[in-house]
Amino acid sequence: MYQAAVAVHILSAVVWLGGMLFLVMVMLPAARKAMQSGGPGAGLDVLRDATKRFLPVAWTAMVLLGLSGAYLAWEHWGIRPGVFFTDSGRFMHILQAKSLLFLIVVLLSLMHDFWLGPKILEKLDQARASGQELPQSLGRKVVRMTAGVNLLAVLTILFLGVWMIRP
Repeated sequence: MYQAAVAVHILSAVVWLGGMLFLVMVMLPAARKAMQSGGPGAGLDVLRDATKRFLPVAWTAMVLLGLSGAYLAWEHWGIRPGVFFTDSGRFMHILQAKSLLFLIVVLLSLMHDFWLGPKILEKLDQARASGQELPQSLGRKVVRMTAGVNLLAVLTILFLGVWMIRP
């Protein structure tokens, strides 16, 4: 069961991080290019479709990461709540940092995916429908900043995981 849990954990991390990197490094530039050449509608539609398809995949990966991580901590390492909050060893400090960062990422993702993102897309759609230039609002900057912080946090979680297992 341990090997299966590790495989699920690693595969979920690869899917989640790989999808985030693909959106940032491939889809976002493609959408921007489409907005410049074919008007804002084309780029927004490409980006909206990609994110709509990725959200269920990303959230499934996050849930599987949380569950498999909790299982591994409980079954493989024997970590119980009393130990998690009181142990002061190197391994436990890294696990605590990973867990805290994971919770922050989940909260930021909830805010980004289900509140800020849809709100900004709605405003962009309204501007596009009325023929106005797309606004460069504070909200768009906050969405980009939230996504950037999330990506950095996920990369940090990955590095902490490697550091935790391979000192």
